Amino acid sequence: MGHWKKGALHCHTLWSDGRTLPEMAVHTYREMGYDFVCISDHNVFQDDPDVWLPVMPDEGKWPSSLSVAEYDRIRAALPGMLEEKQVGFRRYVRLRTFAELRERMARPGEFLLLPGEEITVIDSDFGEGTDRKYHLHWNVFNPPGDLPIPSRGSAVDLLRQGLVDCTAPGGNSFVMLNHPFWRVWDVSPELLIDLPEIKLFEICNSGTSAMPENWIFPREKFWDFVLAHRLSRDLDPVYGTATDDAHYYDPDRLHQPNGCGTAWVMLRCPGEFTNEAIRTALLSGDFYASCGVSLEEIAFDPGTGTLRIRVQEEPGTHYRIDFIATGRDFDRSIVHCDFPRTPVKDSRVRPMIREDVGRLVKRTVGTAGEYTLSPNDLYVRAVVVSDRPPLMRNPFYPEHPSAWTQPFCMMAN
Repeated sequence: MGHWKKGALHCHTLWSDGRTLPEMAVHTYREMGYDFVCISDHNVFQDDPDVWLPVMPDEGKWPSSLSVAEYDRIRAALPGMLEEKQVGFRRYVRLRTFAELRERMARPGEFLLLPGEEITVIDSDFGEGTDRKYHLHWNVFNPPGDLPIPSRGSAVDLLRQGLVDCTAPGGNSFVMLNHPFWRVWDVSPELLIDLPEIKLFEICNSGTSAMPENWIFPREKFWDFVLAHRLSRDLDPVYGTATDDAHYYDPDRLHQPNGCGTAWVMLRCPGEFTNEAIRTALLSGDFYASCGVSLEEIAFDPGTGTLRIRVQEEPGTHYRIDFIATGRDFDRSIVHCDFPRTPVKDSRVRPMIREDVGRLVKRTVGTAGEYTLSPNDLYVRAVVVSDRPPLMRNPFYPEHPSAWTQPFCMMAN
């Protein structure tokens, strides 16, 4: 089956609005048994060596400060790690750059740091000229330095410009669309249909809690709608990730929304474990997303179209495996509906997603199951659900620990 590597693709530090220093964020994930971490702070790449933060009495309001309590906790956990100075009556700590973090904390072949930045567009009208406002967030992995923030145009235009800005000739940057359902289904699934260059999006983000999940359509239907329309147009699929979107690293908030260890990806890396191996596995869909279920095997035979799943069983836990597919004959017409909401800025126009998109085609109770694509199936993907309590509870976070495979398609004739 190969070797699985556990990773955090989306987390924040005091470079933007996280509640700890980058050293402590990396240390926390490393101590939790992760194999790689991407710090993806908002609208900043960690490459300025001259950023100093004062130690403040408390963390204050958003965006937070480095509090005395967090400062003391970091010094105890990482003695000698911080670079500090005293100016008058104030103590300052320097923010480590990504290059420094990698040099000090990465362990080649064992624990890796993936460079990243979360491009964040806030309260835009996406060129509509209306009172409706949207947020648009995407991670750039391996960014070629600090990136400009696109500010004008439709969501597709903004993301397309963002792709141009981060994709230099010969570069290795790539993009993940973050929490499209936050705050109020701000991102339409049509954006991912129109931008097949984007291969990754968050199917699970444990920090999202702005609205009821099914107000417009279920999160999983969003994915199937994009898959069905992409694959029916002979475009590449989009792969689903799971992330903490971590901001909190202290013991009181560690396993709460925006804490750590509540959602992750498991990459298959049978060869040398490098940053390029991470990139290759993500862009080829050779991984699964999880919020508490581990898989022993994901095997797909592209000749027969058979997907086999085997769960890594935990004592006293029961599982079901749901196989989800969409037929080639699904209704391709797109009808939009208005979803009014108060305040007006949160009203949305979104496409209807019909029942023939993302159908449950087989359910297996137990730790192993398989499904063979029918001649009419565009793809199949699997969701594994356990009966244990969730690691935490939040809107858009599953009621039980789950794992998501990527979609698989029959080999073309």
